Amino acid sequence: MKTIQSNILNSINLIPLGLVSLSLLSGTILVSSTVSADDTSVVDQINITVPVSCTMSGTGMQSHNANINNGLYDHDIGSTVLHAFCNDNEGFAIYAAGYTGNEVGGANSNKLVGTTASNNATIESGIATTASNPDVSNWAMKLTMTQDSGDTTADNAFTIDSAPNEALPSQAESGATQAPFSQYHVVPNEYVKVAHKNSGTDMTETTGGVKLTTTYAAYISKTQAADTYSGQVIYVLVHPADAAAPTIPKSLDTATTMQEVTYCSEDLPEGQVYTLTDERDGNTYHVARLKDGNCWMLDNLALDPTDPTTASNMNVSNTNATQEAIDNLLNGGSTIAGWSSVAIANVVDDFATSYNSLIRPRINNTSKDTFVTSYGPTSINGRAKVGIYYNFCAASTGTYCYTKDSGVDIPDTIIDAPQDICPANWRMPTGGDGEYYTLSQKYGSNATNTNSLQYNLSVPLSGSYLASSASNQGSYGYWWSSTYYNSNGIYYMSLNSTNVYSNDNINIRGVGMSIRCLMAE
Repeated sequence: MKTIQSNILNSINLIPLGLVSLSLLSGTILVSSTVSADDTSVVDQINITVPVSCTMSGTGMQSHNANINNGLYDHDIGSTVLHAFCNDNEGFAIYAAGYTGNEVGGANSNKLVGTTASNNATIESGIATTASNPDVSNWAMKLTMTQDSGDTTADNAFTIDSAPNEALPSQAESGATQAPFSQYHVVPNEYVKVAHKNSGTDMTETTGGVKLTTTYAAYISKTQAADTYSGQVIYVLVHPADAAAPTIPKSLDTATTMQEVTYCSEDLPEGQVYTLTDERDGNTYHVARLKDGNCWMLDNLALDPTDPTTASNMNVSNTNATQEAIDNLLNGGSTIAGWSSVAIANVVDDFATSYNSLIRPRINNTSKDTFVTSYGPTSINGRAKVGIYYNFCAASTGTYCYTKDSGVDIPDTIIDAPQDICPANWRMPTGGDGEYYTLSQKYGSNATNTNSLQYNLSVPLSGSYLASSASNQGSYGYWWSSTYYNSNGIYYMSLNSTNVYSNDNINIRGVGMSIRCLMAE
């Protein structure tokens, strides 16, 4: 801090008035103020954050039309010009994949498919036409890089990447061998890097800078059925240049595990049954898209978190819960924002309404492989396995474990279960007037009718578990929802062979019920 000094001086003046006497008059006080300071400066700091900004645009899109006579090759079916700009200093990459049927990775996603309803003919992507195999049509793509005449920045140039190790279409370029996408090559069935830059691109106008031009070629065999064949190629910009390929969205028909499913495709036939594996324990489940438009499990969940191998496999990437919740469920640990500390023990029979059963997770697997009366396409001779019973604390992965008068703080606002024990990308359905109710409105309730909810959801009458024994096995089924009813109660769905109660509620969260999961979007 600078010091400012101020000096005050008092002056007394003696004034001679005669030789005889001297008189002291009141003195005149003169005040003088002196200010001094060191040199100083003020620095005003300005911080500007420039976010990464990447864009890609295309011209000439969706304009590739050609009439090709049978037995001929067309090497230039239109062209698409891509302009890509990105200020990421670590560069960016462009991936491409066949997109036929509005999805990547499907059976026909890199084929040209006939549009006539009665004609399922396709033109394969890059299937070689050879002397020994002359009657195969094919199509392919290639990229070229050009710079506009006004662009003098050599650093803006792209690198065209090498294609995967697949045979080039023999009709693409005479004498071509394995090469980058600068020559005609297979339209990939999954995302493949086709071009990249190791540094950013000048953010010039989209009419300037570097251009990537894609062209397509096709050979039409002499026996190719007359039709209009259509397909698409999707291009995705990612950054930095070494970023992983985009994730291919998968539905029930393209996934092999529960965790791979990322959307419930509207193109799936209603009620078509698929089989997927849970990555956590290897259990397989039947799944289907039902009349409400959601994809549902058609079997009761049978995940046993008391099994050491299963427990060691559970993590945030394969379970619909945070890692903190999973750790607390399996190992015990710190309290989560006023909720109870939880630790799951070996199989126990304590499903009573006691304090302990509500704030600690409990399962029972003694009936896991027991067959009971069942309905629907996944039953075996009208029977199916019970699966595992979970109290609601376990069903919610240890995140909904408080109870009234237990000494554990109840959250100020009662909320639906924030997470659960379902596989990643799946979750428990909502109760009350939620997803169970909506589904029930789409079907009847007579289990002997193939249009009933019992049949289409393929339910076993698995009963429940309370105190130390199972009850109602073979006559009723009970399934948790994620929705609270009151401070101590949860909605659930129950049913028997003739009735569906889609918005039941119960104040006993310590009872063991079954779990069904639906695909979370």
